[in-house]
Amino acid sequence: MRDIKFKFWNKRLKRISHAYSLGIIWQHLIEEFDVFDWDEVEELQYTGLHDKNNVEIYEGDIVKHRGKRYEVVWNGMGWGSWGMCDKNRLMCNKIYLGELEVIGNKFENPELLVVNK
Repeated sequence: MRDIKFKFWNKRLKRISHAYSLGIIWQHLIEEFDVFDWDEVEELQYTGLHDKNNVEIYEGDIVKHRGKRYEVVWNGMGWGSWGMCDKNRLMCNKIYLGELEVIGNKFENPELLVVNK
């Protein structure tokens, strides 16, 4: 069973928080971000997966796979179902974890999805 963890994008401060376990999220959001309104943050859930460098993969991360860049997204096909989509929101069908590398995220590095090289 995977750890249930989240990172958060603070819309006001324009930065990402550290990863937090489910039970201690709100306390840390208040301490780290001075957040008192849930609308100020966007949650990014941990997928339970690691890239080839053993970096945890979260929703909203931009990953490189076989020379192309993709955003990690919830694909809506069931509980715990993650996928990768390109800049046109087209899903990548075959994912080889040994080839994935986290190179940024859609908030701090949106330019990485503009040109898919």
